Amino acid sequence: MTAFIEQLFHNIFGNNVWLATILIAVIPAIELKGAIPFSMSSQIWGSEALGLFEAFFAGFLGSSMIVPVLVLLYRPIINFLKKTKLFRKLGNKIEGKVDKKKQKIEDKIELEYLAESKGNIDNLQLDDNTKEQVNLQKSSDNQDTIAIDEKDLVSTQGDKKVFSLKKKIISLFLFVALPLPFTGVWTGACIAVALGLNFWQSTATVVLGNAVAGLIVMVVSALFGDATIIFLYAFLAIIVAGLIFFATRAIVYMIKKKRKS
Repeated sequence: MTAFIEQLFHNIFGNNVWLATILIAVIPAIELKGAIPFSMSSQIWGSEALGLFEAFFAGFLGSSMIVPVLVLLYRPIINFLKKTKLFRKLGNKIEGKVDKKKQKIEDKIELEYLAESKGNIDNLQLDDNTKEQVNLQKSSDNQDTIAIDEKDLVSTQGDKKVFSLKKKIISLFLFVALPLPFTGVWTGACIAVALGLNFWQSTATVVLGNAVAGLIVMVVSALFGDATIIFLYAFLAIIVAGLIFFATRAIVYMIKKKRKS
């Protein structure tokens, strides 16, 4: 298997490991998480294999350069796909997946905001009557929200928009920084757009998260050396299994839909 992969990449890229690493890091799901151990593998590249920092830089460059493009083009591409008869379902599917992840982040932020507001009620700039109403509702076991005007829930540390923006950036950063399948720059950039972050906020957050993910992969690669190729194969196996699962589920759904109709 290793000999076949080695021959395949040598036939495509020759001995240009840098180019191979950069291009592989651009591929969705694989990104730098797969590109770094791939470029360091002496089993594949022999003496041409990259060193630790070279592999990190090549993988980071390849996976990061796609981020601003995704941030700019995600929404136009989705809107275009949704307008076409052939790709409408694909566009709706992608948008649905991204919006689902976005909603999870927003729901978590809302809960954190309510918890912080309730926890710091004595520090809120409210009159005595409003504080008394809030305290009464805090004591109710079935009350999940504070029934006061949102304009009154302004603390000395900033309003809800500032709180939400900060949490969105932190959540997005952590999502991309964790080097797992389907949590990389492609998904992260799309989620950033769905969350309403602007171009610079989206790009900077995803790229920084990508850098941390790359550092984690680099440390793992340094610890395990040539054995890191095993993680690469396992990583690719998880991606393939995930794609097969989603494809199978989509086919089953289409069959059930046809039967019902």
